[in-house]
Amino acid sequence: MSVHINLGSWGSVFAVPSTVVDEHLKLCSPQQLKILLFLLRNSDKSFTNKEIGDALLIHEADVKDSIRFWVDRNVLCERDGELFPDESVSEKPAEKTKPAAKKTVVSRPKKPDIITAAQRVSADDNLRFTLAEVEAALSKPLSSGDTSTVVMLYDTLGLPGEVIIMLVNYCVSVGKGNMRAIERLGIRWADNGIDTVEAADNSIKKAKASSMNWNRVSSVFGLHNVGSPTVKQLSYVDVWIGDWHFSDEMLRAAYETCVDNTGKMSLAYINKVLQRWHNAGIANPEDIEKLDAKKSVVKKNNSSFDIDELDKIQ
Repeated sequence: MSVHINLGSWGSVFAVPSTVVDEHLKLCSPQQLKILLFLLRNSDKSFTNKEIGDALLIHEADVKDSIRFWVDRNVLCERDGELFPDESVSEKPAEKTKPAAKKTVVSRPKKPDIITAAQRVSADDNLRFTLAEVEAALSKPLSSGDTSTVVMLYDTLGLPGEVIIMLVNYCVSVGKGNMRAIERLGIRWADNGIDTVEAADNSIKKAKASSMNWNRVSSVFGLHNVGSPTVKQLSYVDVWIGDWHFSDEMLRAAYETCVDNTGKMSLAYINKVLQRWHNAGIANPEDIEKLDAKKSVVKKNNSSFDIDELDKIQ
């Protein structure tokens, strides 16, 4: 007696790297996913970009851009004009290896061409609404390039329409209502997983708090026309004010200590001073005066107490 098991559609399957779902599914567009599945299904065959486009009803240029998307994310690798599965995502059940560190893609996400962007807008009501709200926030009609940028944020980076609207309104509120700044912040949000209204709201609140902290420190230190703070500078002031809760008087004291000892203003030096004060429980100018008085007594009495240890606090 012969035995036959009818597996139906499960009789023919192909593998998809788990990293595609775990890391890239929320970022890739339906078009990019469609092309990847086509390539994986037909991995034993060769196709030109045009042949792939004809098979999937996708423009040849968009096929090329979509393949580049997967190459940039190390799902596919390209050598001598041929595509191969990247070794970093191949799974070897017999070997237990440490998970590879997540790689950051340096290149900018590819924007759709004008025709593709127009097709996407005409086919998606939510995208059309998003574009209308972006136009209202910027108080100007969007150019074809602006539209492509919004479509890229929506499709390629996977930011929902309501998140894009929040992004644009925030940029306008801080005087950066231009598409270049919007694109940069949108990419940063997507990389950091800020793709919900709640996450966007928290990010905006944190950014506003950091800006207020920087303005406060700048005023205390007498800094003027110093340009936009760096990420590192913002991290300093957020810790000084948000975590350690130093007053303006203590911030000024640390600033003067820095300038008196080094002859210049250094946020890194000021951070060390404030960190030592925080660790020693010095929270107000009176505590600093008590410390100075104690150091004077020690020096006057020529005590064997380690003065250097006191000096390290200030």
